[in-house]
Amino acid sequence: MKKLLSGLLAATVAVSLAAPSFAATQASLTEAYDTDGEVSDDVPNGVDGWAGLENLSLNDTGSINIDPARPGATFYVALAQDGDDTLADGYVEISDVVDSDFFKFKVDKDEGSSLISSITLVTERALNGMERTHYLKFVLKDSYDTDEAKSTGTITFTAKNDLSDEEDAGSYVDEDTNYWEDDDEIAIDYTIWISNEEVEGSDGDADTGDSVYFTPESNEDNVMVWGDDRAALEFEADDDADSFYARLSTKSISSIYTDYGDPVGADLWFYDFVGNPTIPSTSRATLTLGIPWDEDDDYYPAPEDCYIYELDADGYLTDVTGQFTYSEGDQEIDGWSTKTRQLKTYIVSDLELDVDVAGDEVYDEVDPDADDTTDVAVDDSDKEIPNTGASDSVNLAVAGGVLSLAVAGAVAFRKGGK
Repeated sequence: MKKLLSGLLAATVAVSLAAPSFAATQASLTEAYDTDGEVSDDVPNGVDGWAGLENLSLNDTGSINIDPARPGATFYVALAQDGDDTLADGYVEISDVVDSDFFKFKVDKDEGSSLISSITLVTERALNGMERTHYLKFVLKDSYDTDEAKSTGTITFTAKNDLSDEEDAGSYVDEDTNYWEDDDEIAIDYTIWISNEEVEGSDGDADTGDSVYFTPESNEDNVMVWGDDRAALEFEADDDADSFYARLSTKSISSIYTDYGDPVGADLWFYDFVGNPTIPSTSRATLTLGIPWDEDDDYYPAPEDCYIYELDADGYLTDVTGQFTYSEGDQEIDGWSTKTRQLKTYIVSDLELDVDVAGDEVYDEVDPDADDTTDVAVDDSDKEIPNTGASDSVNLAVAGGVLSLAVAGAVAFRKGGK
């Protein structure tokens, strides 16, 4: 038995040694990555002009150019393909440059500073199984604007002391060739053109959640459809029709469930036209809220028996069921239709809700430009970002978006009794 076990062990070791090993891929310097470590859809044209810290020496300046990036995006740009590489001089290690013990990391925002929520340094990170390296993490604020905006600034790594003053200077092979002096610096100038995606023409479509704006065809009948027939808008555009922000969010608002849905055991479906835009139409447009469930679901209500509510800017619900008519085949998509000049926030419920259940509202005032100060946090975590699909939320960049996200904020701060 012992001989048999020994033979099996030897065979296992031999197979293990013979098995090919696959090296992890390196991060690209010409791509931006999302929080899952995938190439970011919010930076569709990638990163231009950036060659990595391995191609810079002390007191050099590099550049990062992005055109476009989507408002509200969070993305990572690799500082180097190999985090253990050296600067172009061949001596100073990149891992020392990003080490807060040796170099100070700073972001100076210039033009369009209010569009950027934060730029931070993330070290020793393995995104989605790629080799560990160091990243700049960009978090952009949300915006309802239909025009592109420019944000510029400079990121610097500045030596805190002469290398000879550092306690572990002796770890270097040769202090003369590896030397850096106090205030030696590497600078990275960044330019980011930030814009929502345009959908244009008389027949447009967008996925739910997409940050898009619609440019209709003037003096023509126009149709805009969101998602898999989740909502549709039909209207005749007026002369020289303006573009309008056309993002539809279908994410549930947990506090609405808590205050309204849970007390009666209702199922709720959300249609949040972010920013509540006005439609550039000659007369009232036809908005249809499409069927939100699949007929293969274990449960779904009869559409004719559903209730529809409108969520106002103060976080209260109003029963607007009587303003909608359910139809199949009469409009662009099947669903509940109404006439309107403004896209708002709607909730479909399978049961009647008690709209008087909520108490008084308590608000925290938020200055949309209050986050212009520089965020220089450094994340030294070595944990791999899991592929969860989660996304970061961001603050508003444009004060013009007054209703939709204000609604979510108002409801979130509800403190009244039921």
